[in-house]
Amino acid sequence: MNRKATRAVVTCIVACIFSAVLVAADEKLEFPQASQHAVIKQRVGLTDIEVDYSRPNKNDRQIFGALVPFDKPWRTGANQPTKVKFSAPVKFGDKEVPAGEYVLYTIPGASEWKLMLSKNLTAQTPADHKPQDEVARVTAKPALALAAPAETFTIGFEDLRANSAIMYVVWDKTRVDVKLTTNDVEKVTQGIDAAVKSGKDQDANFYYSAASFYLDQNKDLPQALKWVDQAIEKNPKAYFMQAKKAQILAKMGNKKDAIAAAEKAIELLKASPTPDETAIATNRALIESLR
Repeated sequence: MNRKATRAVVTCIVACIFSAVLVAADEKLEFPQASQHAVIKQRVGLTDIEVDYSRPNKNDRQIFGALVPFDKPWRTGANQPTKVKFSAPVKFGDKEVPAGEYVLYTIPGASEWKLMLSKNLTAQTPADHKPQDEVARVTAKPALALAAPAETFTIGFEDLRANSAIMYVVWDKTRVDVKLTTNDVEKVTQGIDAAVKSGKDQDANFYYSAASFYLDQNKDLPQALKWVDQAIEKNPKAYFMQAKKAQILAKMGNKKDAIAAAEKAIELLKASPTPDETAIATNRALIESLR
């Protein structure tokens, strides 16, 4: 390679390196936040709930009454206001709340907390919160002196039912609960009634689901038994339908027929090329509990 060609190659390499440096300089360097962003989604019955918030750590600090002052509005997290979204109307504590998105504020206290949902989604700080923007305000007693402190601020859900759940806020050794209630049980009941009154023959899944729902809600167990029998008639090889029948009969106090249904479920399971051992064990446990 002659001198002229070598100079051209070197010039090209230098230009490429310089361009790469410029591109790197233009890229925005991102740093991790001290309080990490989180989104939690939870279905309660048929209602979808989403919480968008940031999670600060305790970091050996005294939290409530110090870092988070008592009796002053708090954004209930860090960085940005915490937002809660409901896909359907709910009761927040004892307050009716329409479907939609809201900002969650709290006022922590030594013996009582206030929890508020605000419709002002543009608010950036607790100082922006106005009482006239509230769609709900409830009070709750904090559970103090938890067995183990929560290092990271957490909002979560537990005790999930067909029409309710507990939403909790926990940090350090303080936890606060608020009950969320939906009208999903009523909606499903109305839907079942409408389908039955239509006079149309339903498929096996409908009858099985209706029977399961009535069992879970402890509603009219004889009717639940009729529906599960209709489901079995349409799908006689479905072990889980026999298992559900066993559960309904057991709750009705008919031990003999409940055992027979559970044994039938086990028979169907064993006939499968890949038997579900967990399901077999569950049915055996039901049988043992009835003997």
